[in-house]
Amino acid sequence: MIQILVKIQVKHFIALEKFERSAAQIMLTYQGRFLAAFETARNIDDSGEEIHILEFPSEKHFEKYRNDERHHSLMELRAEAISATEIKISTQLKSYQ
Repeated sequence: MIQILVKIQVKHFIALEKFERSAAQIMLTYQGRFLAAFETARNIDDSGEEIHILEFPSEKHFEKYRNDERHHSLMELRAEAISATEIKISTQLKSYQ
C-alpha cells in the first residue's frame, strides 16, 4: 500500500471540483481512494491551494490510473482548474501511535 500527498495550486475551485469528481471515479478502477482532501488557502478570485492524501495498493496502480485514457480525456478541465501540482509518494508507511 502507498500513500500519496498532492499539493495543488488551484486556478478555480469550481473547475477543480468537477475534475476531481470525475478523477475519483477513475481512481476506483485502480483501487485508489481519497484519504483526505482539504483547502489550505482560498483567494477572492477562486484560486488557492488544496491538499489531497490518496491511497493506492501500489505505485503501479497509481501509474495505471495516471495513464488511463479516461484520465487523459480530462486534461482540458484539469488545465482550467490547476496551475501546478507537487506529488510525494510514500516509500515506507509509519505509525507513531
